[in-house]
Amino acid sequence: MPRITNWRRESRSPTLAYRNTETGARAVLHRAPDSYRYKWRGAIIVDGYPVWSRGYETKDATSFRDELRERPAPDLSCPECPNNDVRVGEKAADGAKIQRWYDCPDCGYEAPSRIVYGAER
Repeated sequence: MPRITNWRRESRSPTLAYRNTETGARAVLHRAPDSYRYKWRGAIIVDGYPVWSRGYETKDATSFRDELRERPAPDLSCPECPNNDVRVGEKAADGAKIQRWYDCPDCGYEAPSRIVYGAER
């Protein structure tokens, strides 16, 4: 199996944790609370905020590593201007779903993140 580009494993048990060597982002596959639909949750965290997550029925390390191969360098940069200092704003909750809002202080660009917790569609 090919190596995961730009991700270095930090721990194996009880969580599976990786750190991105370029951006410092973390990726964690951890046991979810009992109230969650899926018992394991994988998440990529940039600057302390989840930018991607997915639920798993079991501790499916192979699928989680496949996701990390597709996302070699997650970051929070503005798609409209060359600013790399994007702020993470307040979270917006809609039922069981939570989103975060990103905004660029230079050009005023705002966008919601992907849904990071709750039912996935």
